[in-house]
Formats: sequence, structure tokens, C-alpha cells
Amino acid sequence: MRTQPLVQKSIFDVADWESDAEFGVFPQGARAKDAVFAPSVPPEPVLVPGKRYLFKRSKRSYPDQFWGEIIAYRIGCLLGVTIPPAFAAWNSKTGHCAALIEWFYDENTESFVMAGDFLQMMHKDFDRKLGTQHNFEDNMVLLRMFSIRRVLKEHDWRQWWIDALLFDALIGNTDRHQDNWGFIFTRSGQNVSCRLAPLFDNGTSLGHERFTDRVNLWNKIRFHRYIENGTHHLKWSLNDPVQGHFELLKRAVDEWPDTRDAVRTKLNFSVDELFAVTGDLLQIDAVTPLSKDRFTFILHLLTERLALLKAIFL
Repeated sequence: MRTQPLVQKSIFDVADWESDAEFGVFPQGARAKDAVFAPSVPPEPVLVPGKRYLFKRSKRSYPDQFWGEIIAYRIGCLLGVTIPPAFAAWNSKTGHCAALIEWFYDENTESFVMAGDFLQMMHKDFDRKLGTQHNFEDNMVLLRMFSIRRVLKEHDWRQWWIDALLFDALIGNTDRHQDNWGFIFTRSGQNVSCRLAPLFDNGTSLGHERFTDRVNLWNKIRFHRYIENGTHHLKWSLNDPVQGHFELLKRAVDEWPDTRDAVRTKLNFSVDELFAVTGDLLQIDAVTPLSKDRFTFILHLLTERLALLKAIFL
């Protein structure tokens, strides 16, 4: 089901927010991250009092990359896919801008385990650094095992993966590796159960690596070439090559044809709705703003990708 995104009125300054001293600098991933706690009286009601948030900066080469996390969250709401809420933030003492991402599990009662931990048990030589063995068939074996043992609460993990592939295809995410999805575990007495985590870490997408002064003259053919050259991180099987986003999604839907109607329903929105759910971000005053050129490029990519997806499934 489509959801309304949480919309901020202005950028959040985390300079005086409590840092998570025990957590320190987040060790996972390529971009600098810090854990901070929202104040007991947040600046806007979209923030949860006392909640932990991830202050996730851009790569140095792409200073406005963090906007991708925020736009991806908005797109997820439009698709009806669960993404951790993400907001624009900065630290006025350091001058750093970043995406402020809501923590997606309660560490007091839950624990998060990356899929890579389990996949490494399945393949002792699994390459956690590059994830070249990350494949759909192994993921299905893992999820079936949890489902058969009644550990996994998810009533339909197949639809969860279809949603993930659809979302990644629309935003052009190339980084859904084995540690960018996973399980949230809960223990009740002797019983252990889990659910699939929201789709997190979505910033390697939306053409973030392209500089706007070099793409503003792209024609339709150049946009299509760029989109078609994009690949998903996930392969279908251990021995298959990586595939394009659309090919991988289509193969998964062909594998589970009962998911096709849900894909059609999720794609039932217009380009105007894409603009409506993201356009307010242009008004946020930031040291590193979402420029009109960057937004135009992102919207163009989303428009082309949406048209391609509709051509396949509608």
C-alpha cells in the first residue's frame, strides 16, 4: 500500500544532538556515518523523540549524493515499499551535510543480522568485500529455510523480493549486496522469530555519480544507453553474470507470476506524482542544496525508468 512520506519543513541541525558514544562511527559501508539521538523535543514532529538516527554523509567525490537517500525514501513511499524515513540534515559545527536516516530496529528487544552472515555459512569462501557470489537462488534457499522452520514472520518473502527489485529498478540502485539486506530477530522466551528489514542503504542510485554539467545536454538515446548499462548487484545464480535491473526483475516475476498484479498496481502512478512527492526538497535551504539541475536529471531518469517498467508490466 502506498504511504505518505514524512516531510520536513527545513533542514535539521544535529550539532547539539547526543552522539552514540558506544556506537561511534558506523563501520559498515563506504560513506562516513555517525549515530546520533534525536532530542526529547525534536525540531519537527516527523522525528521520533530520543530515537537513534544515522547521519550518513556523501562520498567526497559526490557531495550532493546524500539527497539520493532522501529521494529514494520518497519513491519507496510512492511504490508502497518500506524504506527507513530519511531527511536532510547538517552539522553546523563541522559544516557537513548528510541524510538523517531513522534507525529501523529496537536494539533493546531486537537484533539485526545481515544476509551476508548466513550466505557466508552456505559458502565458506564467500567474498564479503565484493559479493561476487551474491545470487538470487541462494537467497531463495535461505528464505525458504527460515520459512519452513517458521522463524520468518514474513507472510510472502517472494513479494518482498519483487518489491525490492522493482524499487531498485526504478531508482537504478547498483548496490543491493549481501550486507544491504537482512533480518531483524526477536526473542520471546525460547522462541526466536525474524522479519525482513526495510530496504536500507539506497544512495548508490539515481545517477549520483554523474556531474550535472556533463549530463545537461544528454538526449533520449544517451539516457537510454545509461539506463540499459546499469546492472543490479544480485545475480540470478552462482554461475550467471550480473543482469540489468529490468531483466532481473522480469525473470523474478516470470518465476513467480502471481506477483505480476502487485507490480502493476505499484506502478500505477504518473510522472506528476513523482514530482509531487519529491519537489518540495528543492526548497530546503542547505549548505549543499539539491540543485535544480540535479533534481531535473534525477526526475528525467525516474521518468525514463518508469516508462520502461510500464512497457514491460502494464
